[in-house]
Amino acid sequence: MRAMSQEPDEEDAELRRLRAEADARERDIRHMGEREHRQETLIARLREEAAVREADLGMLRDRLGAAEHELEDLRAIRDALTPPELPQRPGLELAAAFLPAAAEQVSGDFYLVAEGPQDSTVLVVGDVVGHGLEAGRRAAFVRTAFAATAPFSDDPRRLLSWANTALIERVGTGSEFVTAACITYLPDERLLRWAYAGHPPALWLGDGRQLIAPRQGTPLGVRKDPGCVEGSGRSTPDAGVLLYTDGLTEARQDGKLFGLDAVSAVLSGLHGPSPKEAIAILRARVAEFSYGTLTDDLCLLAARIAY
Repeated sequence: MRAMSQEPDEEDAELRRLRAEADARERDIRHMGEREHRQETLIARLREEAAVREADLGMLRDRLGAAEHELEDLRAIRDALTPPELPQRPGLELAAAFLPAAAEQVSGDFYLVAEGPQDSTVLVVGDVVGHGLEAGRRAAFVRTAFAATAPFSDDPRRLLSWANTALIERVGTGSEFVTAACITYLPDERLLRWAYAGHPPALWLGDGRQLIAPRQGTPLGVRKDPGCVEGSGRSTPDAGVLLYTDGLTEARQDGKLFGLDAVSAVLSGLHGPSPKEAIAILRARVAEFSYGTLTDDLCLLAARIAY
C-alpha cells in the first residue's frame, strides 16, 4: 500500500518539474523576443543615424570643396592685385608692398604699374570698399580696366574716367565704390601728372608733403562723372612719390591712428630715400605702432625719378 501511495506523489512532482521547465522556456522565449525586438530597434535607429550622418558628411564634403575653390580664387585674385615683381620703366626706380590684415583675406586694395604712350608710365593705387571675394573681384576688374586703357593716355583724369565708366557699366552706381589715385610720368618731358578719385593724395618721398590736386574727385562707381581734376609738376632728379591706401594712416594703437603727420615725419627724416628704403621703413614703423596687427590692409607703391 505504501508503494502505491508514492506513485501519485512522484507523478505530481514530475508534472510540476515539467511545468516549471515549460514556464522557464516560455520566459526564455519571451526574453529572446524582447531582446530581438530591442536589437531590431537599435539596428533601425543606427541605420537612420548612419543615413543622417552620411547626408551630413556629403554636405560637409560639398562645403569643403566650395571653400577650397573659393580659397584658390582668393589667392589668385590677391596675386593678380599685388604682383610680387614690378616691371622696369624708363626713368623710374620702383618698389611696392602689400600687407594684408588677415593671412587668407582678400580685400579690395590693389596697385598697378603699366606702360603708357610714348614711354610714359602709369601708376595706380586703389581701394575697393569691403573685403572678401566680391571686393577682390571688383578690384581685379577695375585694375584690369586701368591696365587695358593705360597704353592710350597719359592723362590721369581720363584714365580715372574710363575706369569709372567701365565699373558703372558692369555694376551700376551705388555704395560699392572704389577710391583710386593715378599718377603718370612722361620721362622725355620730366613731367608728373596726378589725379584722385576719392583717394588720399600721393606724398613726395623727400618730405612727405601731399601732391595736391585742384579738386579731388568722387570715388569710382558713385556717379557718371567723378569730377577728377589734374595736378602736375616738373620733376627733378631723385624726386619721388608714394601712393598708398588708408591702411597706412589708419593703423591703430589703443584707439589712436598712426596718421598722416607721422607718415610725413618718417619720410622727411629719411633724407631722400630710395623707394625700397621708404617702404621698408614705413612698414616697420606701422608694424611697431600697431603691435604687428593691422586693422585694414596696407598697400604701398613708391617711385623715384632716375636720370
